[in-house]
Amino acid sequence: MKKIKQTKAQLEKRRDEINQQLNRVNDDLKMELDRDMEEQATQVEQEEVSSAMEANLRTELNDLEGKLLELENE
Repeated sequence: MKKIKQTKAQLEKRRDEINQQLNRVNDDLKMELDRDMEEQATQVEQEEVSSAMEANLRTELNDLEGKLLELENE
């Protein structure tokens, strides 16, 4: 039972970390493009990275939520 509580706490901690990262990524995606074309190119590249990161974080978050549900149902 103690191991389940520890695992659940670890999963919940990671879930909170992912949610914080998602908030930062979403803030990054809301930035307006710069007037300078070179800077715009850099911003677009960063946006692509942020979008990929968001997708990965959401996948991990869904997996964690599933594991937490399984623990609650045991």
